[in-house]
Amino acid sequence: MNSCFYQESETEQSNRLAKTYQLDIKAGDTRLFFPEQFAVSDGELPILEMEMTTLADASESLDGIDAALTTYPKGFVSKFINAIYISGPMLMEGAEAGGTYSRNSIILSNISDKNGTNFNYENSLRGVHHELSSLIYLCSPFVNLAWQGLLPESWSPASSNYEALTQDRSIGPDYENGFLSTYGKTNIENDFNIFAEFAFSEPEKLRDLAAVYPTIAKKLSLFITAYKQVLPEYQQGFEEYFTNTGLSDVVIKPNNVEITIHSDFSNIKPQIIH
Repeated sequence: MNSCFYQESETEQSNRLAKTYQLDIKAGDTRLFFPEQFAVSDGELPILEMEMTTLADASESLDGIDAALTTYPKGFVSKFINAIYISGPMLMEGAEAGGTYSRNSIILSNISDKNGTNFNYENSLRGVHHELSSLIYLCSPFVNLAWQGLLPESWSPASSNYEALTQDRSIGPDYENGFLSTYGKTNIENDFNIFAEFAFSEPEKLRDLAAVYPTIAKKLSLFITAYKQVLPEYQQGFEEYFTNTGLSDVVIKPNNVEITIHSDFSNIKPQIIH
Protein backbone atom coordinates (compact mmCIF):
# COMPACT_ATOMS: atom_id res chain seq x y z
CA MET A 1 0.00 0.00 0.00
CA ASN A 2 1.34 3.38 -0.97
CA SER A 3 1.30 6.01 1.73
CA CYS A 4 1.57 9.71 1.26
CA PHE A 5 1.80 12.73 3.49
CA TYR A 6 1.16 16.39 2.99
CA GLN A 7 4.15 18.72 3.19
CA GLU A 8 3.26 22.31 3.91
CA SER A 9 4.63 25.02 1.67
CA GLU A 10 6.91 27.77 2.94
CA THR A 11 3.99 30.22 2.90
CA GLU A 12 1.83 27.80 4.85
CA GLN A 13 4.62 27.26 7.35
CA SER A 14 5.11 30.98 7.88
CA ASN A 15 1.35 31.43 8.32
CA ARG A 16 1.23 28.60 10.85
CA LEU A 17 4.10 30.11 12.82
CA ALA A 18 2.47 33.54 12.66
CA LYS A 19 -0.79 32.18 14.07
CA THR A 20 0.90 30.06 16.74
CA TYR A 21 3.29 32.72 18.02
CA GLN A 22 1.29 35.88 17.20
CA LEU A 23 3.97 37.47 15.05
CA ASP A 24 4.60 37.89 11.33
CA ILE A 25 7.17 35.77 9.50
CA LYS A 26 8.00 37.52 6.24
CA ALA A 27 10.58 37.97 3.48
CA GLY A 28 10.58 40.27 0.46
CA ASP A 29 11.45 43.91 -0.07
CA THR A 30 13.99 44.79 2.65
CA ARG A 31 13.05 48.46 2.47
CA LEU A 32 9.83 47.53 4.24
CA PHE A 33 11.63 46.26 7.33
CA PHE A 34 14.91 48.17 7.34
CA PRO A 35 15.92 48.85 10.99
CA GLU A 36 15.63 52.52 11.85
CA GLN A 37 18.87 52.60 13.84
CA PHE A 38 20.88 51.96 10.66
CA ALA A 39 19.37 54.76 8.59
CA VAL A 40 21.92 57.18 7.14
CA SER A 41 21.69 60.54 5.40
CA ASP A 42 22.11 60.94 1.65
CA GLY A 43 25.74 60.69 0.67
CA GLU A 44 26.78 58.69 3.74
CA LEU A 45 28.11 55.17 3.38
CA PRO A 46 25.54 52.53 4.36
CA ILE A 47 25.99 50.82 7.72
CA LEU A 48 23.65 47.94 6.93
CA GLU A 49 23.04 46.39 3.50
CA MET A 50 20.53 43.61 2.88
CA GLU A 51 19.63 41.76 -0.28
CA MET A 52 16.13 40.44 -0.84
CA THR A 53 15.06 36.81 -0.58
CA THR A 54 11.75 34.95 -0.73
CA LEU A 55 10.04 32.50 1.60
CA ALA A 56 10.30 29.88 -1.14
CA ASP A 57 14.08 30.21 -1.02
CA ALA A 58 14.21 30.20 2.79
CA SER A 59 12.76 26.81 3.71
CA GLU A 60 15.68 25.86 5.95
CA SER A 61 15.63 29.25 7.67
CA LEU A 62 11.93 28.75 8.40
CA ASP A 63 12.69 25.37 9.93
CA GLY A 64 15.33 26.98 12.16
CA ILE A 65 12.90 29.69 13.25
CA ASP A 66 10.26 27.02 13.89
CA ALA A 67 12.61 25.04 16.13
CA ALA A 68 13.81 28.12 18.03
CA LEU A 69 10.36 29.47 18.86
CA THR A 70 9.29 26.22 20.55
CA THR A 71 11.86 26.89 23.29
CA TYR A 72 10.09 29.83 24.92
CA PRO A 73 7.07 29.99 27.21
CA LYS A 74 3.86 30.56 25.27
CA GLY A 75 3.33 34.24 24.49
CA PHE A 76 6.78 35.40 25.58
CA VAL A 77 8.33 36.17 22.21
CA SER A 78 5.43 38.33 20.99
CA LYS A 79 5.82 40.54 24.07
CA PHE A 80 9.06 41.81 22.55
CA ILE A 81 8.69 41.52 18.79
CA ASN A 82 5.83 41.49 16.33
CA ALA A 83 7.75 40.09 13.35
CA ILE A 84 10.68 37.98 12.20
CA TYR A 85 11.93 39.04 8.79
CA ILE A 86 14.18 37.04 6.49
CA SER A 87 16.58 38.86 4.19
CA GLY A 88 19.13 37.62 1.72
CA PRO A 89 22.85 38.13 2.40
CA MET A 90 23.49 40.89 4.95
CA LEU A 91 26.51 43.17 5.35
CA MET A 92 27.16 45.36 8.38
CA GLU A 93 29.88 47.95 7.81
CA GLY A 94 30.98 45.70 4.94
CA ALA A 95 31.27 42.51 7.01
CA GLU A 96 28.98 39.49 6.66
CA ALA A 97 26.32 39.37 9.38
CA GLY A 98 23.82 36.69 10.31
CA GLY A 99 21.10 38.96 11.66
CA THR A 100 20.11 42.10 13.52
CA TYR A 101 17.13 43.59 15.33
CA SER A 102 14.95 46.69 15.55
CA ARG A 103 12.82 47.93 18.41
CA ASN A 104 10.06 45.38 17.64
CA SER A 105 11.43 42.82 15.18
CA ILE A 106 14.40 40.66 14.35
CA ILE A 107 15.92 40.10 10.93
CA LEU A 108 17.80 36.96 9.91
CA SER A 109 19.88 36.51 6.79
CA ASN A 110 19.32 33.60 4.41
CA ILE A 111 22.02 32.71 1.89
CA SER A 112 20.45 30.66 -0.89
CA ASP A 113 23.83 29.35 -2.10
CA LYS A 114 24.15 27.57 1.25
CA ASN A 115 20.81 25.78 1.12
CA GLY A 116 21.36 22.09 1.73
CA THR A 117 24.37 22.64 3.99
CA ASN A 118 22.51 23.22 7.29
CA PHE A 119 23.96 26.74 7.39
CA ASN A 120 20.65 28.58 7.05
CA TYR A 121 18.92 26.30 9.55
CA GLU A 122 21.62 26.88 12.18
CA ASN A 123 21.84 30.60 11.47
CA SER A 124 18.11 31.02 12.05
CA LEU A 125 17.91 28.63 15.01
CA ARG A 126 20.71 30.42 16.84
CA GLY A 127 19.82 33.80 15.35
CA VAL A 128 16.36 33.90 16.92
CA HIS A 129 17.90 33.36 20.36
CA HIS A 130 20.77 35.75 19.64
CA GLU A 131 18.77 38.72 18.34
CA LEU A 132 15.84 38.32 20.73
CA SER A 133 18.27 38.30 23.66
CA SER A 134 19.36 41.84 22.76
CA LEU A 135 15.86 43.06 23.61
CA ILE A 136 15.94 41.22 26.95
CA TYR A 137 19.42 42.68 27.55
CA LEU A 138 18.15 46.23 26.95
CA CYS A 139 15.47 45.65 29.60
CA SER A 140 18.02 44.37 32.14
CA PRO A 141 20.28 47.28 33.14
CA PHE A 142 21.19 45.78 36.52
CA VAL A 143 22.33 42.56 34.87
CA ASN A 144 24.42 44.67 32.49
CA LEU A 145 26.14 46.41 35.39
CA ALA A 146 26.85 43.15 37.20
CA TRP A 147 28.15 41.58 33.98
CA GLN A 148 30.74 44.32 33.68
CA GLY A 149 32.15 43.25 37.02
CA LEU A 150 32.96 39.82 35.60
CA LEU A 151 35.11 41.07 32.73
CA PRO A 152 38.91 40.89 32.89
CA GLU A 153 40.62 44.14 33.88
CA SER A 154 42.50 44.15 30.57
CA TRP A 155 39.33 43.67 28.48
CA SER A 156 38.19 46.32 26.02
CA PRO A 157 35.32 46.17 23.51
CA ALA A 158 35.67 46.07 19.74
CA SER A 159 35.76 49.53 18.19
CA SER A 160 33.18 48.78 15.47
CA ASN A 161 30.70 46.26 14.13
CA TYR A 162 33.21 45.45 11.41
CA GLU A 163 35.90 44.60 13.93
CA ALA A 164 33.46 42.46 15.93
CA LEU A 165 32.25 40.54 12.87
CA THR A 166 35.70 39.88 11.43
CA GLN A 167 37.28 38.29 14.50
CA ASP A 168 39.72 35.46 13.75
CA ARG A 169 37.49 32.41 14.22
CA SER A 170 40.47 30.08 14.24
CA ILE A 171 41.26 31.37 17.73
CA GLY A 172 39.51 29.23 20.33
CA PRO A 173 37.13 30.69 22.96
CA ASP A 174 38.62 32.16 26.13
CA TYR A 175 36.64 29.98 28.52
CA GLU A 176 38.93 30.76 31.45
CA ASN A 177 37.83 34.42 31.32
CA GLY A 178 34.19 33.51 30.78
CA PHE A 179 33.79 33.93 27.01
CA LEU A 180 31.98 31.30 24.93
CA SER A 181 33.30 32.54 21.58
CA THR A 182 35.66 35.11 20.11
CA TYR A 183 32.64 37.13 18.92
CA GLY A 184 31.22 37.14 22.44
CA LYS A 185 34.42 38.79 23.62
CA THR A 186 33.82 41.89 21.46
CA ASN A 187 31.31 43.65 23.74
CA ILE A 188 28.95 42.92 26.63
CA GLU A 189 25.80 42.71 24.51
CA ASN A 190 27.46 40.26 22.11
CA ASP A 191 28.65 38.24 25.11
CA PHE A 192 25.05 38.09 26.39
CA ASN A 193 23.85 37.14 22.89
CA ILE A 194 26.23 34.19 22.70
CA PHE A 195 25.08 32.97 26.13
CA ALA A 196 21.54 33.01 24.72
CA GLU A 197 22.61 30.90 21.73
CA PHE A 198 24.13 28.29 24.00
CA ALA A 199 21.43 28.38 26.69
CA PHE A 200 18.63 27.74 24.24
CA SER A 201 20.28 25.68 21.48
CA GLU A 202 23.13 23.91 23.27
CA PRO A 203 22.21 23.84 26.97
CA GLU A 204 24.15 20.63 27.62
CA LYS A 205 27.39 22.16 26.35
CA LEU A 206 26.84 25.34 28.35
CA ARG A 207 26.08 23.30 31.46
CA ASP A 208 29.32 21.36 31.06
CA LEU A 209 31.35 24.55 30.54
CA ALA A 210 29.79 26.29 33.53
CA ALA A 211 30.62 23.27 35.70
CA VAL A 212 34.32 23.77 34.88
CA TYR A 213 34.78 27.53 34.49
CA PRO A 214 33.56 29.72 37.40
CA THR A 215 33.25 32.95 35.39
CA ILE A 216 30.97 31.22 32.88
CA ALA A 217 28.89 29.93 35.81
CA LYS A 218 28.63 33.47 37.23
CA LYS A 219 27.60 34.96 33.88
CA LEU A 220 25.07 32.17 33.48
CA SER A 221 23.58 33.13 36.86
CA LEU A 222 23.09 36.70 35.62
CA PHE A 223 21.73 35.50 32.29
CA ILE A 224 19.12 33.31 33.98
CA THR A 225 18.17 36.20 36.27
CA ALA A 226 17.54 38.44 33.26
CA TYR A 227 15.11 36.00 31.65
CA LYS A 228 13.32 35.08 34.87
CA GLN A 229 12.76 38.68 35.93
CA VAL A 230 12.18 40.58 32.69
CA LEU A 231 8.45 39.73 32.69
CA PRO A 232 7.06 38.33 35.96
CA GLU A 233 4.33 36.26 34.33
CA TYR A 234 6.94 34.14 32.54
CA GLN A 235 9.21 33.57 35.54
CA GLN A 236 7.86 30.09 36.25
CA GLY A 237 8.22 29.04 32.62
CA PHE A 238 11.89 30.00 32.55
CA GLU A 239 12.52 28.50 35.99
CA GLU A 240 11.23 25.21 34.62
CA TYR A 241 13.36 25.47 31.48
CA PHE A 242 16.60 26.27 33.28
CA THR A 243 15.89 23.56 35.86
CA ASN A 244 15.00 20.91 33.29
CA THR A 245 18.15 21.61 31.26
CA GLY A 246 20.33 21.46 34.36
CA LEU A 247 21.60 25.00 33.85
CA SER A 248 20.29 26.16 37.21
CA ASP A 249 22.36 23.44 38.89
CA VAL A 250 25.72 24.85 37.77
CA VAL A 251 25.34 28.59 38.34
CA ILE A 252 27.51 30.52 40.76
CA LYS A 253 26.04 33.72 42.13
CA PRO A 254 28.55 36.57 41.66
CA ASN A 255 29.94 38.00 44.88
CA ASN A 256 28.23 41.08 46.31
CA VAL A 257 25.53 41.09 43.63
CA GLU A 258 21.86 41.23 44.51
CA ILE A 259 19.52 41.77 41.58
CA THR A 260 15.78 42.11 41.96
CA ILE A 261 13.75 43.69 39.18
CA HIS A 262 10.07 44.42 39.77
CA SER A 263 9.21 46.16 36.53
CA ASP A 264 6.19 45.46 34.37
CA PHE A 265 7.04 45.59 30.64
CA SER A 266 3.92 43.72 29.56
CA ASN A 267 2.37 46.67 27.75
CA ILE A 268 5.42 48.24 26.15
CA LYS A 269 7.99 47.40 23.54
CA PRO A 270 11.71 47.94 24.25
CA GLN A 271 13.11 51.12 22.79
CA ILE A 272 16.61 51.41 21.36
CA ILE A 273 18.18 54.68 22.46
CA HIS A 274 20.83 56.22 20.23
